[in-house]
Amino acid sequence: MLRTRLAVFMLIWFSSSAHAAITVVAQYRLGESDPGALPANIGGNPTLPAVGAVALARSGSPFYSAQRPPLIDSTLSMAFAGGSDRYTGAIVTAAADNFGIEAWVKSNGSTALNAALAYNGNTGNSGWGLFRAGAQYGFLYGGVALVPVAPISIDWMHLALVRDGGTTRFFVNGLQVHSSTSVPRVPAGGFMIGGNPNVATEGFDGLIDEVRVFTFAPGAFVPADLNIVFPSPKQVPVGSRLGAGLMLALMLLLGGVALRRSGA
Repeated sequence: MLRTRLAVFMLIWFSSSAHAAITVVAQYRLGESDPGALPANIGGNPTLPAVGAVALARSGSPFYSAQRPPLIDSTLSMAFAGGSDRYTGAIVTAAADNFGIEAWVKSNGSTALNAALAYNGNTGNSGWGLFRAGAQYGFLYGGVALVPVAPISIDWMHLALVRDGGTTRFFVNGLQVHSSTSVPRVPAGGFMIGGNPNVATEGFDGLIDEVRVFTFAPGAFVPADLNIVFPSPKQVPVGSRLGAGLMLALMLLLGGVALRRSGA
């Protein structure tokens, strides 16, 4: 019985340890990777990626904020006031399928017009990204469709757009709330956070943090890959988890031996 339990435990532990479905191609922590970043200071120019090679140039006066999403490893976010506030750079991937883009956002309550949250491509004719459409969060496929999905909130919300094997999926706080077969055009143009260099009125009024863009093999994505909870199994180094798993297995084995010797 002990041997069976141990085998089941090790199978579950090693399976979760080895899971690495996504490849993060760009991550913007919007503070933690910028030298000298402090709350209330104007954002760095550029803001540096934690992952990837594309630094983003500042426009306007977005600033670092001590407000941050719950439950994740973050100490700063970036505050945008609409208008010209934004960060822009080159596109981070040309993927049109098997990709994802995610961000934590906190609205100041504005529902006027639309606003770019995080976008890869040209909002007029290519690419994909997270948008606020009036009073709702959703996604834009440039030149194809702007799709409102979920009501905005003045609380922190995690938003994610994932296209997996031809199916578009939208997640709010880790839960899928939309699915369609909408097809984006191949991204061309640039990457933007907090505002749209192509449409001056599409600036976001609120906080944005932990923007990530990732790719994956067809069918490999699972919602647990999203950057929602810290710490989580996917964020603990595999070597550490394997070592801990072996130690726990040894303890279980020794405990079983001791019980048999005591006649229990």
